[in-house]
Parts: sequence; C-alpha cells; structure tokens
Amino acid sequence: MSNSILFRLPKFCAVIVFCCSTTALFAQQASITEQTRSIKTYPFSDPDPVPNLTRKPVIYPYFAFDGYSEQGAPQNWQVVELENDHIRLSVLPQVGGKVFGAVEKSTGHEFIYQNDVLKFRRISLRGPWSSGGIEFNFGIIGHTPTTATPVDYLLRKNDDGSVVCYIGAPDWASRTRWSVAITLPADKAWFETNAMWYNPTPFDQSYYTWITAALAAREDLHYFYPGHYVVPHSFDIANAPWPLDESGRDISWYKNNDIGGSKSHFIFGEYEPFFAGYWHDLEFGSGHWARYDDVPGQKMWIWSLHRDGGIWEDLLTDKKGQYSEPQAGRLFSQVDHEFFQPYRGDAWREIWFPFKKLGGLSMATPEAAANIWQDGDTLRVRLNALQKIEQELVVQFEGAPLHREWLSLAPMAVYVGNFSLPQTAGRLEVLVGNERYFTNDNSANDIHRPIQYRPIDESTAEGLYLAGEFHEKQREFERAFENYSACLQRDKNHVRAMTRLALLLTRRGENEKALTLASNALSLQMYDPDANYAYGVIARRLGRLTDAKEALGWAARSLAHRSNAYCQMAEIFLQENSLTLALEYARRAIGFNRYNLNALEVQAIAQRKLGRNDDAQATLQAIDELDPLHHFVRFEQFLLETTPDRLHEFKSLIRHELPHETYLEMAIRYHQMGLEGEAATVLTHAPAHAMISLWHAFILRNSDSDKAASQLDKALAQSPKLIFPFREESIAVLEWAVSLRPDAWQPKYYLGTLLAAKGRIEQALSLLDSCRKPDYAPFYLTRAQLRSHGAAELVLADLQQALLIDQNSWRSWHFLIDHYKSQQNSEMALKLAQEASKKFPQQIVLTMDYAGALFNSGEYQACLRVLQKARVLPYEGSWEAHDLYLRTNVYLALQMIAKNRWQEAVTYLEQSKAYPEHLGSGEPYAPDFRLQNYLASLCFTKMGRKNWAQESLKAVREYTSTHGTIWGSSDYFGIRTLQEYGEQKLASKLVQQLSERNRDDVAAHWTVAQLTGDRSQIQRLESAHQYNARLAMLRDVVRVCHQLAGK
Repeated sequence: MSNSILFRLPKFCAVIVFCCSTTALFAQQASITEQTRSIKTYPFSDPDPVPNLTRKPVIYPYFAFDGYSEQGAPQNWQVVELENDHIRLSVLPQVGGKVFGAVEKSTGHEFIYQNDVLKFRRISLRGPWSSGGIEFNFGIIGHTPTTATPVDYLLRKNDDGSVVCYIGAPDWASRTRWSVAITLPADKAWFETNAMWYNPTPFDQSYYTWITAALAAREDLHYFYPGHYVVPHSFDIANAPWPLDESGRDISWYKNNDIGGSKSHFIFGEYEPFFAGYWHDLEFGSGHWARYDDVPGQKMWIWSLHRDGGIWEDLLTDKKGQYSEPQAGRLFSQVDHEFFQPYRGDAWREIWFPFKKLGGLSMATPEAAANIWQDGDTLRVRLNALQKIEQELVVQFEGAPLHREWLSLAPMAVYVGNFSLPQTAGRLEVLVGNERYFTNDNSANDIHRPIQYRPIDESTAEGLYLAGEFHEKQREFERAFENYSACLQRDKNHVRAMTRLALLLTRRGENEKALTLASNALSLQMYDPDANYAYGVIARRLGRLTDAKEALGWAARSLAHRSNAYCQMAEIFLQENSLTLALEYARRAIGFNRYNLNALEVQAIAQRKLGRNDDAQATLQAIDELDPLHHFVRFEQFLLETTPDRLHEFKSLIRHELPHETYLEMAIRYHQMGLEGEAATVLTHAPAHAMISLWHAFILRNSDSDKAASQLDKALAQSPKLIFPFREESIAVLEWAVSLRPDAWQPKYYLGTLLAAKGRIEQALSLLDSCRKPDYAPFYLTRAQLRSHGAAELVLADLQQALLIDQNSWRSWHFLIDHYKSQQNSEMALKLAQEASKKFPQQIVLTMDYAGALFNSGEYQACLRVLQKARVLPYEGSWEAHDLYLRTNVYLALQMIAKNRWQEAVTYLEQSKAYPEHLGSGEPYAPDFRLQNYLASLCFTKMGRKNWAQESLKAVREYTSTHGTIWGSSDYFGIRTLQEYGEQKLASKLVQQLSERNRDDVAAHWTVAQLTGDRSQIQRLESAHQYNARLAMLRDVVRVCHQLAGK
C-alpha cells in the first residue's frame, strides 16, 4: 500500500457536541455544602438487648434492630452535597456514609440511582438497609454493620479546587478501621472514591470488601462488562459463559434475565479496568473505572424479574421504581474471603462517571469513555470526554497511521467519527494520546488463569488445615479451632496448624495455652517466621517483654512480618520508656510499610515525649494525609496543646453510632504501651458507658484507689442495656472487677458474655450461674441461649424468669414460645402464643408464633385464618411465612383426603400454590407445584376424572423434564412420575444427581432413600431431622400417596 493511500483522509464524519457551559474553559471550583434535608423515611428501631452470640455471632458486638415501619414520615437528615459544572452528588453520613445519588447536569439524568425515600428493611447483617446510591462494605460478606447508622465524616476543600467528603467508621467485629474519600474534582465529569482500610490488630482479620452502586432498572438497561465467564456465587456451581449463556441468551441485557430468580453475575476473563450500564432509550450510561489489580471483582446484581423480586420494588421504594446493582470488589466473588494481615493498610481508587450518546461502552479511562467498533469496512468511534482533552486521536491500520486528528474536547463533549477502512481484515488500533482505546484483537487482554471453586478435601491433615483457614477467614473461629485441632491429631508436627491455633487461643484470652502451642511450634522449626511471630505476640500479652522482642526480631526476618514485627517491638520499647529505640524501630516499620499507622502513632508519641513537638506535628500530619478520620491525630494534638478548642476538635468528629468504643479503643492502645496517664485522660473525656467506667477504674487502681472505686461504683450503677464487651484485653479488667465486687452481678454478666463470644461457653455459664438473681430480663435470655443445646429445665426456668421480669418485652414471650415448640409442648406454646399475639397485635414475630403453634396443634383452619390477616415485612430471601401457608393448605388437603372429600382436597391443593404477597413472598419464576399436582392426580383418579388426573401428572412430568432436580421437597414426585411413564434412564440420572447433593439438602437424601428402598437411611434422616417441617410434610404426603395408590 502506497503512502498516499496510507495517509489518505478517509471518508468520515466527526461531530463534536459541547454539552457544558463556557465556564468550563476557565478556572473552576467545586463546591461542598452540608445541610439538613427532610426525606420521607420508613424508620427502623427496637435494638436487640440480647447479645448476638447465636443469632449472628460473626458480627458481635453489633446488635440487630427488629423494628420496621410500614408508614413513612418526613425526617431530617444531614446531607452533604458536592457539585461542579458537570455533576452533582450527595452523601448521607448518618446512613452509613452512602452516596445518596448522582446526576449528570447537562442531561439531568441520574447516573447513580437516588431513591425517593429512605425505606429501611431487614436486609443487612444487622437488619436495616435502604436501597439506592453507593454503599461501602468492609469486613465480611453481607451489607456491612454500619450501612444504616451514622459514621464519622469530615469535609475539606483542596487547593486544586476539588472538594472531599471523608466518611468512615470502625468495624468493631474485627477492630479494623475503614474510610473513603469521596472526591469531586473541579473540572472533571466524574467523582472518585479512595478507600483506606487498616488492620491495627496483631491478628489476621477477615478480608472482604465490595462497593455496591445502584442503577435504575429499565427494559433498555444494557450492561457492558468485559469478560467471558460468570464466576459462581457458590462453591458447587461451575463457571458459566458471558455474555451469552448456555442457551444463547444475551444476559448482559437486564430484560433477558427473566428466567430464574435473582441474579448475581460475577464477570471475569479480561484484563480491563471498567464496567458500565447503558440505557439505550435515554442514550445515557453510568460507568466505573479502577485499575484491574485494585478491583478485579465485577458483579451485576438483578432482583428477580418475577414477583419474588418485584415485591421488593414496593418494599424498598415508593415511586422510584426497581433498581439493579453494579458492584466492585477486591476479590473475584463474594463467597471469597482472605486474610487481612496485621498492621496492614490497603488503599485503592475508583472512579464513577456518566457518559452519553455512545450506544454502549468498549473502553474507559479517567480521560474519556469510548465505544469503538468495526462495522464491516467502517470503523466507528464514539468518545465522551470526562475531562478536558487536548490530545491527538490516531487510527492505526497494520501499525501505520490511517487517520490523525487533534481533539479539543470539554468535559461531557461527545466526539463521533466514522472511518472507511482499506480492507475489512487487518490489525486496527485507536489511540488518544498515549492511551489505547481500541484494538480489533479481541483476545489481546484475555485472562487464561484457572478460576475453580472446589470443596476442600478434609481427609488429610493438610486438608483439615486448609479448612481451618477457610473458616477463620470468615470469622468462623469455632469451626477453625476444630479443624486445626483435628489437623494436629492427624499430624502432631503440623507447625502451621500449631501457629494458627495458638493465635486463636490468644484471641480467646487463653494466653498460657497459646504460648505452649507456640513453643511447641518453635521446638520443631526454630526459625519459622510465623511461629516466631505468634510466640512474640503471645509473650507480649503475658508481660514477657524480652521474650517478645527476641521472637519478633526473628519474625522480622520475613518480609511478611517485617513492618508489623518492628512496630510491635517499637511499642514494647515505648512501654519500657526506651524512647530512642522506639523511634528507631518505628522508622524501620514505616520504611517497609508507609501505611503502618501503628508505627506512625508510636513515632508521634515518642517525639512528643522527647519534647520534639514540631516533629510530632509533622508525623501527625503524615497520619492525617493517609487517614483524615484517624482520631488519634486530634487527641495527640490536644496533648501537645491542651486547650478547649483542641479538645473540641477531637470530640466533635467522633460521630459514629458507638462513639464510646473509639474512646475505649484509644485508651486500651495507650494502656498496652504503658501510657496509663494518656489512657486515663482519654477516658476522662469519654461518654458515659459501663465499660468506660470499668476500664477507667482498672487503669486508676494503682495510682488513685479512691477514684478507681468511684468509677467502679459508677459502672455498677449504669444500665447494662446494649453493653456487649468483645475485646480479649477486657477479660483482665472484668476479672478484677469481679474480685472486688463478688456480689455484683453486672461484672460477671459482662465477663460471661465476653467469654461466650470468645467460644468459652462453659466458663461463661459458670460465671452466669454464680450471679444472684439479676432483675434484668436479657440476662436470663442470654443464659438460656447459651444452654440451648441441653439442660431443658434450666432453660425453661430462665425463660420463665425473663417473662416474669419483663412482660412488656415481646422477646421474652417469643423465646419462651420457641422453647415450648422445641420441646414439642404444643399445648403450652399455643396458650402462650395466643396470649402474646393479643398483647402485641402489631408484632409480626408473635403473630407467626401463634400461627405456627396453631399448625403444630393441628388447628389448620385457625392457622390459615391468622395467616390471611397477617402482614409480614420480609427480609431478603425470606420464605417462612409462605412455607407455613403452603404446609397449612397441604395438611388441610390431607385432612379432606382422609374423609374422602376429594374436591375439597383439590381446592386446598390449588390454594397452596398461591403466593400471597402480604406474607412477604412473591411468586417466583417457574414455581414447583409437583407435590400438589401429584397428590391432585390421585384425588382426581378417586373422583373418576381420569383426564384431569392425567393432566396433573403430565404437568409433574413436564416440569421435571424441563427443570430436573431442584433444592426442595418435590423431587420425589417428579422422579416417581418419570418412573410411572417408563422414563427409567432420566429417573436414574436424577436420583444420581440427588445423591451427590450437599448434605444439608435433607429432602434430597430422604428422596433417594425412599426411591431406592433404603429403610435404615429413611429412619436415620427422620430421626436426626424430626423438627424439619418440610421433611415432615414430604414424609406425610408420600405416605398418603402410597395409601391412595394401594401400596
């Protein structure tokens, strides 16, 4: 090809549309304001005063909220608004710090869905959650404990004209801290979120973080996620293709996800930094950009497009309509958790941007969004500038320029170019400046690494160890403890299992046992860095500081522990008042990890104590640059300059839900470094709280015994409501308080709760049993739940005492009803439930207790009447109320069958197919009615209606042939029908599938046993799961079917 052809200007059309004001060409300033705004709110309430030891222990000490409103009313909220010439967004610091919504100003369209209400419903780990905006989740799978409650926040204006709203909070379950800088530049059409997450503890914590955005769910919504596979949300599901599924449906379109239930698509397979959603009818989109290695997780969440998802549109919004969630995560899938190493700080950047008139998205950078594709012999280029662009666009064909053009674009301007190609085959690239926006090599960025989720084989010592790690990463410490212990039984010299078990014992406060294990590990591998690290941490906890320094020094030989170990040595030197050495080791730690905030804290303290105040201020400034919400900075500035203004600066920015915990955490930090004066000062300014007073007393016990006694008395006089100790360091404090006030129940209750949270149940019960009849109902509810697996008479006595103390608490009634139910005492359960439902007519938990008690007493008609009047506000995935409705109708049908009233039986079976939405469930895609249809076919046969019987049986057959086996209790009837139709091959295949099911699917294994005639297995399953209501229904229906069939 000649140069004249190569550089010939092809036929093209280029249109540049400026959709921004002329002020964009001059110096700009973004604005940030805080205001009080009235928003219609459906509030949450009723915090659970019973410690979260069995309900959701992975988030202890957080408590659940159990009150939700069906009626909304205006409520004032603090709203932070950030705005520049191109976009406007708002933040709700009192609702988890979520981005409330974001608008692109030239179109007026939302690129982040903003709900018209705050309609809190029971979806998060603690319950309350509201849809819309962008939510920040850190810690463990689920909507974070702080998602609906106040967080800390701080507003700043920067010299470059940008503005920032910092939001953040501690995660008390892991004692980590997270913050996000929500930054709006002055002159760009995007905002960014810069996350900072820090683990200040000496232990590995669970590593999980996903940021969840929301987009309006419309028929024309089309997702653009680079990749080839959908990574599963479960370990027993294989990867699936993307964007075309196995049937050839393009599931990147929202509307094409109407088969099946709600969708969690984790897309993987290309090394690309973006994803987006685009509304074709609006010619408008919303995108996300981040470096792939920062945010490899890309998820698309869609509520079911059937009524089981549609019901949530009504539950979560008033008029705004349904939403969908693009989500960004640090791991591939939300079932994944990893370890968050001690003293590690993670920081990453994400950008959220609008774009328009592109028809989709094929590439994005912070400079521009682009959609570029080859259309036969034409290359079509669409660019939406996200900031001012003054760069050259180059189209290359086979490595040589085909077209050059200088682009001068303002933010949100759209460029359109159509270029004729000399031939349809050949290598094409499009560059803007140095950034490549397009290549027609579709495999250029493909990822080939394996992504496989497999169950862990626990038949070997190593498998047991890996299972222990798996559970520890998810805060399932008891299961991890069991796995590590089992590993050591298989291989007594498994050093890694010893080390991890030793640190778990340290978490539990069993330091002497922990040290023995760590010593055993060192005796096997003297220089092992993990074993030395564990030994050093444990020795320090025991006050053996020389041993701790020596072992940590060996641990520091490994890069994995170096910064952390040096920092802990610095803390010990500070504790020993060796300030120069503390500074030296703090600097070593910082040298290997600039995000080591603990080391920076030690450096600032040592500098202050050495009188080097300017250096201390400089260090504090360095901490502030990494984490402006780090309250240590403002407290140390107060110690450097003890004025009311400095004290106010410190206290005024601690705004999260549980502020006392921050004061306590800081005091413990100073205490661990031997700085009792600073610890006492922190607690002097802390809000009133029993644990604050107890720690204050403990710290003052040697220096001011009178004041310590006063603080101890103060602690005993304070309400125990929502006092949930969780730190292992508090064990010594509470043991000291128990020794000084042996007749007081509160310290024993607090200590017992703490020990139970650490897995030390027997010791916890021993303490609680030694208390002298407290007049506090949650005490008895707590002790009862700790005894829940035995001692039924003692459990009953505690629950009766709780009700006697507080008959105005619905929980006291509910727990006692539930106990009677578990003991098969249907008479007492029904009597109490009837009384409770009358006393608390608006409490749906007690209404459902009453309905359940009626069912268990065989009063099915009465149960049905209660259900017909009930109104359930469900949680995500809830099914219990509908399940009771189904079972009630089925058992009414069985009663009619016993009386040969076949038509009435069929009527009840048909009624059981309904999904009354007032019970909190909408009808799903392809509901499974095989049980009802199979039983109805037998009734029709008895009525002489053979055609109807055949039609019912045909429906069972067709459903089974189409859907195969599914989780639940109807597979028996499907496979039995296939056998009756002579389809033995398919029936055998389905039986095999059921036999391979997860052991938790009891109905599947019972079905296999029933179909294969394994009577011993049937008896074993029915005995082990005698309280499984679905299994009981399956058993009873099958028996009736056998009777009707003459078997």
